Amino acid sequence: MALVTDVHIARLLLRAVRAVQSTYIERLQQRGHPGLRTGHIPVFAGLNTEGDDGTRITDLANRAGMTRQMMGRLVRELEALGYLATATHPDDQRAVVVTMTEHGQSIRTEAAAVIAELEADYAVLLKDPELASLKGALQSIISTSPTA
Repeated sequence: MALVTDVHIARLLLRAVRAVQSTYIERLQQRGHPGLRTGHIPVFAGLNTEGDDGTRITDLANRAGMTRQMMGRLVRELEALGYLATATHPDDQRAVVVTMTEHGQSIRTEAAAVIAELEADYAVLLKDPELASLKGALQSIISTSPTA
């Protein structure tokens, strides 16, 4: 792929995120999770990891910046794949709470390994100092965002 120098930073960042996510999901698929797709990333990213209380679908949707209906669809897909379980909230019968199944918990270890592989790949591609510089620059951008 040719180096892109005449595209604004927002487009470059978006394309970089998509490339990372695509590679991340591809590697998880190769590790035995063929039903996963990039659209599922916000679900896993938004789940509470502490305690057994789970996470409300509305909270997942808010964290991902999407509608409750769309998040509900993604949760149902992951539930059908065996990664998640849903239940009615004990204090609010209108709310649906999402928890990870044992199968869902097992993917966390694999996901962490894939992230470590990606970091190592990018350290080679960008050379270690440049990767550290990129991470610092991205943190600076994030810290100036009103929604960070």
